[in-house]
Amino acid sequence: MRCWGRRWMARERGPRVGILGGGQLGWMMILEGRRLGISFGVLDPDAGAPAARIADRAFRPGEGAELASWSDVVTYEFENAEAEAAEIAEAAGKLRPGLRPLLAKRNRLLEKRLFVELGIPTADFRPAGSPREVEEFLSSAGSAVVKALGGGYDGKGVRFLRNPGDAASIPWGYPVLVEEMVDVREEISVIVARSGSGEEAIYPAAENHNAGGILLYSIAPARDAEAVEAASRAAIRLARSMDYVGVLAVEFLVSADGRVLANEFAPRVHNTGHWSLCGAATSQFENHLRAILDMPLGSTEILRPTGIVNILGISRDELPMRDILSVPGARLWWYGKAEARPGRKMGHACVVAGSDEELRRRLRELMAAIYGDFPPSAAASVGAGALDSEISHLSRSADA
Repeated sequence: MRCWGRRWMARERGPRVGILGGGQLGWMMILEGRRLGISFGVLDPDAGAPAARIADRAFRPGEGAELASWSDVVTYEFENAEAEAAEIAEAAGKLRPGLRPLLAKRNRLLEKRLFVELGIPTADFRPAGSPREVEEFLSSAGSAVVKALGGGYDGKGVRFLRNPGDAASIPWGYPVLVEEMVDVREEISVIVARSGSGEEAIYPAAENHNAGGILLYSIAPARDAEAVEAASRAAIRLARSMDYVGVLAVEFLVSADGRVLANEFAPRVHNTGHWSLCGAATSQFENHLRAILDMPLGSTEILRPTGIVNILGISRDELPMRDILSVPGARLWWYGKAEARPGRKMGHACVVAGSDEELRRRLRELMAAIYGDFPPSAAASVGAGALDSEISHLSRSADA
């Protein structure tokens, strides 16, 4: 693989990075990469997608060969990006990360089996080929989480079941993955950067809070040092096992009885790492680019306690920008998507503070600024009960 870190000055142009997918993750990657003199091509069916709008070149579905030819390396910002384009880039030796993590992520059963093979603790699971097999699991466990094997993200393709009779109502068809319903104390995520030369860097873990299966807000650093240590070791083991190149995010559930269970991984930059844009020495987006171009990785040191709040389902007309920016230490990223829909990530706000307690108070202010008037679109996205619960949680944790 070409090492841009050693040949930068010998080139007449900077590196070219192709991105499969045109969403906000690619958009932020491009914004961070501009400072490094990187040019970007984006393959997405929507020419108005956030990353496609600001790319140096836009490619349409079916133009994977053209993208691979134009690019020095190709990466992806979405697991469900065009499979043919990923295979073409892999065959050309340009796909970073490669196909293996992408294929494992596209099938939840393969993902879970990978955890088991590596000795990484995860919730008890099994494949189920019929409602009867789900009913048998429910009869013994009392409750279960049923997941579609593919296509799930942001809470999609997941059902929580407590009644064996509910097994027949699964909407995706069979087979499915059925796993134990964990009594969750908290969710944390770990982000690892790994270059083609094997250099590794790990970010401080984040503490995550969801509403309807979608990340609502995240806080870094997470406070449970013992859980963070176990999760960090597991994330590094996973990255090394796949000879991974790029940024890898791994989500963990910390159970009420103290188990640290790998829930899922994402072979890309991740929503729970957005805090690094304003709270780390080097953002996850810049380190992803450094890693796939085999340049030296930047420091992952956290500069101060940082949190983010996702802006879900709120249109530009509803956006309370003045209120958001009135919160001390707050910054705003607006993705510029054409249409707001319930649960859709339209942007995020980041806030920093001098202490964990002060951060949680500011996050409470930020949540109230974004969702306080509760426009109908936001209510459909988050739900008043979930919002009240999380604001109360922030109040308690800030005072603890």
